[in-house]
Amino acid sequence: MLTASTRMKTLIIRAALLTLGLFANSSLEAAPQPRATNEVVFADFEAADWGAWAATGSAFGKGPAPGTLTNQQPVTGFLGRGFVNSYVSGDKSTGTLASPEFTITQPYLNFLIGGGNRPGKVCINLVIDGKVMESATGHESERLHWHTWSLFPFLRKKAHLQIVDDFSGGWGHLNIDHITFSDQPRVHRYFNDPITHAMTSVAEATPKAESDPTRPIFHFMSPANWMNDPNGPIYFGGYYHIYYQFNPYGDQWGHMHWGHARSRDLVYWKHLPIALWPSKELGEDHVFSGCATTNNKGEFLAFYTSIGQGKGAGDYAEQWVGIGDAHGNTFKKHPGNPILSEKLHGDVKVYDWRDPFIFQEGGKTFLVCGGNLNRGKEAVVLLYEALKADLSEWRYRGVLFTHPDAAIKNIECPNFFKLGDHWVLLISPLGKAEYFTGAFDATAGKFTAKERGLMDHGDDYYAPNSMEDPQGRRVLWGWVRGFKPNRGWNGCLTLARIVSVDPDGHVRQAPAPELQKLRGQPFTLSALELNSVTNSIQNIRGETLEIEAEFEPGTAKTFGLRLRASDDGAQSVNVTYDGTTLTAAGVKARLELPASEKTLNLHIFIDRSVIEVYANGRACLTKVIYPGERDLGLGVFASGGSAKLKSFTAWPLKSIAMDR
Repeated sequence: MLTASTRMKTLIIRAALLTLGLFANSSLEAAPQPRATNEVVFADFEAADWGAWAATGSAFGKGPAPGTLTNQQPVTGFLGRGFVNSYVSGDKSTGTLASPEFTITQPYLNFLIGGGNRPGKVCINLVIDGKVMESATGHESERLHWHTWSLFPFLRKKAHLQIVDDFSGGWGHLNIDHITFSDQPRVHRYFNDPITHAMTSVAEATPKAESDPTRPIFHFMSPANWMNDPNGPIYFGGYYHIYYQFNPYGDQWGHMHWGHARSRDLVYWKHLPIALWPSKELGEDHVFSGCATTNNKGEFLAFYTSIGQGKGAGDYAEQWVGIGDAHGNTFKKHPGNPILSEKLHGDVKVYDWRDPFIFQEGGKTFLVCGGNLNRGKEAVVLLYEALKADLSEWRYRGVLFTHPDAAIKNIECPNFFKLGDHWVLLISPLGKAEYFTGAFDATAGKFTAKERGLMDHGDDYYAPNSMEDPQGRRVLWGWVRGFKPNRGWNGCLTLARIVSVDPDGHVRQAPAPELQKLRGQPFTLSALELNSVTNSIQNIRGETLEIEAEFEPGTAKTFGLRLRASDDGAQSVNVTYDGTTLTAAGVKARLELPASEKTLNLHIFIDRSVIEVYANGRACLTKVIYPGERDLGLGVFASGGSAKLKSFTAWPLKSIAMDR
């Protein structure tokens, strides 16, 4: 029988799943899973040999492994001292391990599984009358996670289990432990086994992530583990949907999936089950970034870059499509994949070909991808045109845009859209995200840039992605990176930004006004003359604040705000301005105010380890910060002369977690 500690761990995982709303069905409702009342251990692999199990080949050795084997990455998650580990002699070894025959009398079979993701080759099978009725594989991780099979259709039938290692390449091994029959499942079953594995891993990591005191509370982020680029933002079915690059198996990059959440208001988000996963049986290793749209049939489509197994993302990539259900929650891979392949380019070789983005113009549907030619000598955005209204066939139109700077070697995550009379191109060139505005000739397939600038001056900001909402607004999110590792989470998105273009062709950004519903009671200061001292602001402190401050420059060489200040004033996160340069937490932005703007208007959001600064709509600065946990003070100052604080308002901000 299970120990009390094992039962408690299982209940914690289930509770995390239910608290997060990570449910298996599309209606997102599920009853809590009660603790198993009649669980029988079929095999715990604690003996020195295989007992009644029969082994063939060399993969499984003479008995259960006592832990990690030679040259194997550390194995975790197994119970007790021993477990099945087919890494004997490394990945090159193969073999089988078969259980004695049994009669199925319980409706669920639960077991721990880890190792390679090789369906049909590296797997555990339920065999009845010589046929495989259920099969599960690992998830390319040495950590074992619970897996459940429903046995209702097979009750009272005779069966046996077969553990197979028939693959001698990378990740050609499997780890299995603690096989039990039960009247209750250990985990919820999701759309398919890969998503079930991934969601179970996320639930296990969530308690650690949520306990971290530096984790932001009003920036969107995954429930746990690693996230990066926002993908496929779209308004569909009455909701804003955001997908994102997601590693459900750890807080570092890897195992790329698409996470998913939806919102009615751009503020409060409901996490949904993982939307897209790498289909190992189809040769996929990663599901990279992309976009979401609908076609003439009303089908919900997710376009993304597919990276094949054993292939370098720089040299080999394809653009695939997932077809969504009526809610955009669960997907199946398009039978025509790859929808776009390198064959479209003819003799032109495109490197780092990725990140599709779809737009319409003149009654036609176009798609852009980023990449480079001549192995990094030309960073380009490439243009494609749909040949069919269902978006299943495309033709290559040529290079839409070539980056003017020779030092730029590649372009990622292109967005291309029209705002007013201006066409806007957003790119992430492996450095600070840029914009270009200008004119688009759809007939020639060329974009002529006239103005350029930075979307954000911080190195911790990357890969912005955008959508048009029902109000006709261009809404944008970026990825915030640079967090400390080993905290159970890593990465978040910026606040939703509303993008516009001024008459001169410069991009302006402002936080979405919907965010105001997070505000608590305001604290205000009347006009204040600032001299060469720091004026501490009393009666408001905090690590999650929104601040609006208006300054009138005077004779001061610099002036600004001290945020997250220590009680003695020795430590703080500073936002300063010297007439030409705005600096926030060490991030610098060139900012010279035109004669028509007499004051500096700062709009600042502090969210524990993240700061976002908006200055006169002209400059955005995002930075990851790690002030002392007790450093919660605020101050305003001028140095080398005087300045005037014309107005100041601060609000404490609430969490966006819908269950708090």
